[in-house]
Amino acid sequence: MTQATAHHGFPFVRDAGAAHDPDGERLMRDAPVVRAQLPDGTPIWVALTLRACRQVLTDPVFSRRAALEPGAPQVAPGLALPSMLTSMDGEDHARTRRLITRAFTPRLVEGMRPWITDLVNELLDTAERRPGPVDLVEQLTLPLPVKVICRLLGVPYEDQGRFRGWTDALLSRGGPAEQVREAYGRIQEYLRELIAAKREHPGEDLTSALTRVSDETGRLPEEYLVNNLQLVLIAGHDTTLNQLSNSLIALLAEREQYALLCARPELVDNAVEELLRHLLLTRAGTLIRVATKDTELGGTAIRAGEGVIALQHVANRDPEGFADPDRLDLARTDTTGHLAFGAGPHFCVGAQLARLEMSTALSLVTRRFPAMRLAVPAGSLRWKENSLVRGPETLPVILT
Repeated sequence: MTQATAHHGFPFVRDAGAAHDPDGERLMRDAPVVRAQLPDGTPIWVALTLRACRQVLTDPVFSRRAALEPGAPQVAPGLALPSMLTSMDGEDHARTRRLITRAFTPRLVEGMRPWITDLVNELLDTAERRPGPVDLVEQLTLPLPVKVICRLLGVPYEDQGRFRGWTDALLSRGGPAEQVREAYGRIQEYLRELIAAKREHPGEDLTSALTRVSDETGRLPEEYLVNNLQLVLIAGHDTTLNQLSNSLIALLAEREQYALLCARPELVDNAVEELLRHLLLTRAGTLIRVATKDTELGGTAIRAGEGVIALQHVANRDPEGFADPDRLDLARTDTTGHLAFGAGPHFCVGAQLARLEMSTALSLVTRRFPAMRLAVPAGSLRWKENSLVRGPETLPVILT
């Protein structure tokens, strides 16, 4: 085993609008794991290949809980809470996940399909009535996941402006610590009030269901309930919003792929997987883990206590897993196996809902607006500069 000493500044991507990570992909061709350092100078290991990333995501040696210890490296402090599902290991994680999935069931998600279809059509109807270029962020990619998460959690849509602001603060890259703390306090207070209201007047929503499971079993303390609702609220809309925006930009920039989806609507589910594989969503990859004992990763010696991060968007361009990986091909047959939703015990609990929203939106957009095109050159789009999650500020298009 080797113990690398070279350091690379992390994240490797500096351009807020970059659709992929050329430096990370170049490094992957040389080694499955590299030594890097965070902006504050903290050293970490970065897994790059599909095999190495999958090991980090599935091997219990790499602990999420240990990454919350004092002095451990962090890339998203707002999502680093001990009682949050993404911060747990082992039986504590498995027990909490079982309780959450008792409420967040495939049946619940599938039951939202007709409503989501109607919602997308309503949003597109409104967009179609607007004169001139239409901003699809304003008209579709923002209101769709926000309204879906509001319905899922039983949150009034009128509150979306408040939790969008808190989300932006918690997912900011290098934002002021005071701003992060204030956003955290406000969202926690909001969710505690929401839980109390659902105990008094339960509805057909995830908050009511989780509260009921918590109260019936006595195995999901209030802190766990609040923090995991925070996780669903933030991750459940922000990632989908940006992934859908990025996907539409990619399709409109590579016009033949948009035309292919218009001509072959049966490809939509495959298209969603290919877009998830192909596009960079977060420059910082997944959450950092810490090795709990000396181990080997991709032929590299990792010592106990060292931080490791799986760069999933780079792994999704690994030629060991995908033929001609840099090509966007909605008809490719090897879309399975990507790591966009993670792998192993921490595989995203909201993956089915995100896929449903994306497939519904792409299906209806391409059916209704086969001539849709960008209203400005792709290179002039404005991107969110200070967010951990990549996405455009606006997405101006001409629908017909």
